[in-house]
Amino acid sequence: MMGALIGVLSDDQDTMNFLSVLNGKGGSVLTVPLKAEDISGDAMLLDGLDVLVINNFASDTLSKAQQDAIKTWVKSGGTLVLSGGAGYAKTAAPFADIAPVQSNGTLEVTQLPELQKLGGKPLKLDGSFTISTAVPVKEAVVDTAAAEMPLFASRSLEQGKVWYAAYDVSMEPVSSWAGHANAWASILRNELPKNGNVYFGSLMDNLSYVLDYFPSLKMPSFQMLLWMLLAYAVIVAPLLYFILKKADKREWAWFLIPLLAVVASGTVYVVGSADKTEEMAHTINLIEMDGQGKGVKSTASALFTPRSGNYELEFAKGTYLKTQRMNGGFGGAAENKSFIRTEEEQTKLELRDMPQWSLAKFWADNPTPEETGRLAVEVEVDSNGQLTGSVANETLNDLKEVVLVVGGRAYKLGEIPRKGSVKIPNNKNSVVQIMGGDLAGLIYPYSQQDQFNRQRDILSNYSYRSGTMMNSAFVFGWSEDDLTNYTLKGKAIHSDQLNFWTQKVQIEWGKNGKINIPYGFVNPEVTQMNSPNFSVYPHGIELGQGSMIAEFLLASANEVEYSEFSIKGIKLGGDMTMEIWNAEKNDWEKVEGKNGVFTVTDNLKRYIVDNRIRFSITSKTQGMFKMPELSLKGEVK
Repeated sequence: MMGALIGVLSDDQDTMNFLSVLNGKGGSVLTVPLKAEDISGDAMLLDGLDVLVINNFASDTLSKAQQDAIKTWVKSGGTLVLSGGAGYAKTAAPFADIAPVQSNGTLEVTQLPELQKLGGKPLKLDGSFTISTAVPVKEAVVDTAAAEMPLFASRSLEQGKVWYAAYDVSMEPVSSWAGHANAWASILRNELPKNGNVYFGSLMDNLSYVLDYFPSLKMPSFQMLLWMLLAYAVIVAPLLYFILKKADKREWAWFLIPLLAVVASGTVYVVGSADKTEEMAHTINLIEMDGQGKGVKSTASALFTPRSGNYELEFAKGTYLKTQRMNGGFGGAAENKSFIRTEEEQTKLELRDMPQWSLAKFWADNPTPEETGRLAVEVEVDSNGQLTGSVANETLNDLKEVVLVVGGRAYKLGEIPRKGSVKIPNNKNSVVQIMGGDLAGLIYPYSQQDQFNRQRDILSNYSYRSGTMMNSAFVFGWSEDDLTNYTLKGKAIHSDQLNFWTQKVQIEWGKNGKINIPYGFVNPEVTQMNSPNFSVYPHGIELGQGSMIAEFLLASANEVEYSEFSIKGIKLGGDMTMEIWNAEKNDWEKVEGKNGVFTVTDNLKRYIVDNRIRFSITSKTQGMFKMPELSLKGEVK
């Protein structure tokens, strides 16, 4: 729950144990050796893993159901690593359709300088070392090459990723090499948690309190209740006294006053409960699109029960649920008397002994990606550093309040109907500067009559997920369509639904042959940290006494030749120092520059290691800082 869980299928049970080196003062990486029988044929039951490594293992011994479960797990967001060197063919055989490469043999090498640069430590092979040879598939990215062959390659598959490693990671002398953990920390930079031993919960778990903002459940009008109270006071006191005195029946007050009190109380109850006589639902859907037409939907929902008793809900086939009960009157958590049954045609949720006017909350997931469409984003940066392009809505729904987040700015695109498109604006009213700020608070400012409290809190939780703001550009929008429907005894339940659509954005650089990337578009990714306190926030980094290592990931070296790069924000203040990795010296060197900017115009290769610029920040005390920013110039080969 508080770190990375890496499952390992390998003939050698100690495979990947070298990653334990990363468990410094703030890291948390656990590797678990697995056997074939440990792999479930149900993709959802693999969801506890962050990474699954299959190394030099006969994968064809897995059943068809297990193989399909692994593939579905990857598509829904898992990370699969295929490796094995001479044994790669048997490792990858069942996964050829999702692998980043097509294997075509083996090769003996006596040195691996590219791997040495990636790990930052001397590597001596002491003889020949076997690597597999392969050709990358069309969708793959070769991250590191050795002997003109892919050493590490990756392939995005819907929401997940498949990695290829050309060698057996359990084979000596590389397995125990001092730089091995550093190399894999760089490769798995987005899969290893960077927030230390802190459990923030999943995004949908954190939205539990947002479900309390039930749009259909409204408090009675204060003004109406005030007038009712005043009317009651007038009738019971002067008016009733005057009438009874005039009729000389003042003794009737003994039963008329209690009767009026009962009638008034009943009226208040009827007015206050007028919208609380039927079952209602409040549902939040998160749809994470892959940009290719499919997406994974996660759901958080709350059911309001107007009466006490038992309720049985029916969900679509293949839905996985977890529940939380609330006391009557929306109080704290109650005993969870919930029973879930997964049947062949549907999933049922039985809620027993629900109090009157109470909420049952549940979270629903289905590991199989579904057809969602996509947001077609075409963007480029002109010579003035301005973002230009368009966003087209190719989803199945009309979207409201669409926002593109990229380069430290949020571009408000407004409403985009289905099959519609808008151009990216550059006027002051539509562009929000977010570097160092809270994206959710800037897009949806707090106000006395807050109409966007749900949107702000959902976006805030999404933004605070580790890496979302720091590592990627993304686009998001909203809709209120009924995307998740469940029934009560076969009858549909009225549901307030708010849907958050989001998709990562990739920018294509160098369309005109020139590379000119301004600050803010290439964000650093943290690969290692060694500190008792380390947290990533949208507005910066909190670092305790210790250090962290991060990398700017560049475009492929096979496509671009860089002529200049600059890093600004190198003066961090306090007791913090910044260093950059020099591959020629195989050592760190202090970053120095003019006006807080470090610029390199010659021999850039000494700082560019395998398409990365690596830097470290060391702090003697705890403090906050903003991540340095990178600008690049060059041309496409």
